[in-house]
Amino acid sequence: MTLKMDRTPSSKREQILVAAELALLEKGVTATSIEEIAAEVRISKNGFFYYFRNKDELVRGVLERNLKLDEEWLEGLFAQADRTTNDPLISFLTFIDLLAREAEGLSDFHPGCITSVCCYQDRWLSNEVSEAGTRVLLFWRDRLLERLQLIAKVHQPKIDADLEDLAIMLTALLDGTITYSKVVKQKEVLARQVRLYGELVERAFSHRR
Repeated sequence: MTLKMDRTPSSKREQILVAAELALLEKGVTATSIEEIAAEVRISKNGFFYYFRNKDELVRGVLERNLKLDEEWLEGLFAQADRTTNDPLISFLTFIDLLAREAEGLSDFHPGCITSVCCYQDRWLSNEVSEAGTRVLLFWRDRLLERLQLIAKVHQPKIDADLEDLAIMLTALLDGTITYSKVVKQKEVLARQVRLYGELVERAFSHRR
């Protein structure tokens, strides 16, 4: 779900994963074939099977690659925000601002959330693929929840809101708004929604004096 899309593969396996991700985002799981991925990266079908046994393993590889990218990207944004303050609320709001700026800096519409694309069609996929998709979403929930819990230790919540629900909200907001903005052709709405979420978090907590 990163807003910075890594399209610079460092190996043939990475080339396959990048080509597969783009195809999956464009056409979905069932309409994406092994043959077209192999042709895209200029290898034979047998060459493809050297790296992946089947489509399930390929999709799982795409999801696992995205989880790694999400971890690196999200931790990088948090680290950047943490350098500005020791206050967990201000740090989180800075993180939201960085997220919104990246959304504003997208040169085109975000291509979509690969986790959603795959999980919506999970009846065609193995349990291992579904579990890989679950790990991506739970990673986002857990990392955001950790941050909100730190805020709650320092700042008195103003509203009776479950912190886990507040963490899930940002994940759902990003996924849903990426789809909305692309369908209605309003790229700027993604950044606006991210900033609106930041305002909600800011109003949900008050300073303890």
